Amino acid sequence: MKKIAHIILLLSAFTFMYSCGGDDDTPPPVADVDEENPTAPANLMATLSNETSIDLAWDAATDNEGVASYSVYQDGTVVQDNISGTSTTVEGLTAETSYNFYVVAFDAAGNQSPPSASINASTALTFRTSLADMGVFQTINEDIIPASGVQLYEITSTLFTDYAQKQRLIRLPEGTTMQPNGNDLLPIFPDNTLIAKTFYYNIDDRDPSLGKQIIETRIFLKIAGSWQAADYIWNDAQTEAIYTTNGSQKPISYIDLNGDTQDVQYEIPSQQDCFTCHNNNNATLPIGLKLRSMNFVPSYVNQNQLDHFVSLGILEGVTSAGVSVLPDWTNTTDYTLDERARAYIDVNCAHCHQPGGSIDSFGLDFRFETPFDDTGIYANRGEIEARFGSTLPTYRMPQLGRTIIHEEALEMLIDYIDAL
Repeated sequence: MKKIAHIILLLSAFTFMYSCGGDDDTPPPVADVDEENPTAPANLMATLSNETSIDLAWDAATDNEGVASYSVYQDGTVVQDNISGTSTTVEGLTAETSYNFYVVAFDAAGNQSPPSASINASTALTFRTSLADMGVFQTINEDIIPASGVQLYEITSTLFTDYAQKQRLIRLPEGTTMQPNGNDLLPIFPDNTLIAKTFYYNIDDRDPSLGKQIIETRIFLKIAGSWQAADYIWNDAQTEAIYTTNGSQKPISYIDLNGDTQDVQYEIPSQQDCFTCHNNNNATLPIGLKLRSMNFVPSYVNQNQLDHFVSLGILEGVTSAGVSVLPDWTNTTDYTLDERARAYIDVNCAHCHQPGGSIDSFGLDFRFETPFDDTGIYANRGEIEARFGSTLPTYRMPQLGRTIIHEEALEMLIDYIDAL
């Protein structure tokens, strides 16, 4: 009996040890579960890629276990996920359309960050076949009234184009501004900026209300950091203007301020002609929209134009008092003959005759800011007078943009050259 009781006692002890678990059978501790969310991606930025895509980039999110991937949301819907880096290109978009984007980060456990700050970005503008589709004017007619959001501008001294009248317009994307570029010259324009210049003649300069003969509207678009140019040719009824890359001639007859009938074989430039004049170091650039050329009181508003732009919210970081002025070459009261002549040569010649210009082989630098001794004007004074007084296509200066002599300017330039 004692043996049986002892055996039963041993079995009971063994059963107790088995049910409680021995040292060798202790289960591993339960691992900690990662429940920490990554931080939100920061500094989301968008850059135009082309007419149907937008490049996005952002700063990396942080996480205790490391970020595994990102997802991009477009207008509230996931369009890309499992992105391993901090940039991507969203493709298949519609041209000239605004989109809203934000980015979310994920860690390996699937924890999701708060969304990044959202941004609005637009795909690039495109040149449409019809000017009516470019959004420049309220209606395509001889009134040429700017559409909503399109701003008039004027410049102090203008390029001569066979006495044609010009209307100048600029449109910036909503919420963007022009920024100074560290000088008084071209500001920095945001992508999707549109610049339009329309060329026309009054039927009778003595009475502009009699109507216009509109010839062309030249348009510059800044697309993904680069300027592109196109031309729209108006029909005779002044009800349509169509995109073209070809140059041509159009006979014009109008009555000038003296009551004399003037006949002009107006030359419409080709797209290559545009690049010739607007080229510097193989980059296409606007010519007239320099800050110093807009620093005056224009005809359309009783305020300095730069200050007016600031008040409209399309220019910042500039005051009119801090910018120089390119003289008005027709203003004989406020400017010297030297200032007027240099301003005229700057506007009409310097886009080609300067370092990096299309005609840089003669060592001429006709920019207004260039010291006189470095311009080459004195050494070439006879050539300047002869070329401004010529209408030969291969000899006249400028060669593009005019077919007749600018009589008033030539007289002023002769006085200037004789005084050197």
